[in-house]
Amino acid sequence: MPLEREGGQAQFITHAQPPVPQGSLLEPVLSWIEDNLAREVTLAEMARRGGLSERTFSRRFREQTGTTPLQWLLRARVRRAQFLLETTDHGVERIATQAGFGSPTAFRERFKRVVGVTPQAYRASFRSA
Repeated sequence: MPLEREGGQAQFITHAQPPVPQGSLLEPVLSWIEDNLAREVTLAEMARRGGLSERTFSRRFREQTGTTPLQWLLRARVRRAQFLLETTDHGVERIATQAGFGSPTAFRERFKRVVGVTPQAYRASFRSA
């Protein structure tokens, strides 16, 4: 499968995070989340890292990123999995664990929902390119 569709439209999402204003409350929290993707990360823990209540943290998070903390976390995990699929030969089970998904099945389902193809198809497209 080519990395671009006809008409030049990109086939896959990019790895870049949505911009967060430097010096914002979320900058250190988002860095911490990125460093801890492989383990369970809760809203309570994120809010505590930001020094806010869960409700206030969720509201500010949405204001600054345009999405919920859970959706941001899941997309960050998918981005990590994309990177691992592109740069390693690890199996899906290992990548699911390294990216913080509870099971290979949950990983495959979320990856396909976000990226539009299975992890194997995604990896194959980078090997044939």
